[in-house]
Amino acid sequence: MALVTTAEVCDANPQLIVTGELRAVLPVFQIYGRRPFFSGPIVTLKVFEDNVLIREFLEEKGNGRVLVVDGGGSLRCAILGGNPVVQAQNNGWAGIVVNGCVRDVDEINGCDIGVRALHSHPVKASKKGIGERHVPITVAGTRICDGEWLYADTDGILISKTELSV
Repeated sequence: MALVTTAEVCDANPQLIVTGELRAVLPVFQIYGRRPFFSGPIVTLKVFEDNVLIREFLEEKGNGRVLVVDGGGSLRCAILGGNPVVQAQNNGWAGIVVNGCVRDVDEINGCDIGVRALHSHPVKASKKGIGERHVPITVAGTRICDGEWLYADTDGILISKTELSV
C-alpha cells in the first residue's frame, strides 16, 4: 500500500464494509517493528503457546505476504521473538500479526518489518510443533482466511477479501 491509510481505504470502500468484504480488526494490538504501514496477502496459522510452525513459515520466502497467527490470545508466554522476526525481515515478509505475545521487543523494533501483537512477555513458548496451517481463524473478533489481504497502519488493521486500491 503506497502510503494509503486504512482510513482512506475505509472511506473509499463503504459498500465493502456493509457487505463484510472489508472488515476492521478490533483495536487490541500493540505496534512493533520499524514498519508502521504494511500490507499484503495473508497466510494463516493457528497455534497455542507453541512457536515451531511460526518459525517454519518465516524461514520461507515471504514475497510480501503477511503471516497472521491465531495464538489463542494467550498472555502466558511469547510465541514470537527477535530471531524469527529478523529472519522474516530477511526473507521478504511484509508483516506479522500475532494474537498472542512477543518477546525481544528491542530487537523486533530494530527490524524493517511490521509486527502487531497483544503484548510482550519474557517467557518463551513450547516447541511441540502443534498447530494448523492455512485455516480460517478468528482474531480480535474478525474472521480471517488464507489468501485474503491485510492492510495495517497506526490507525488499525483491515482485512479484505481482495486486494484493494483507492
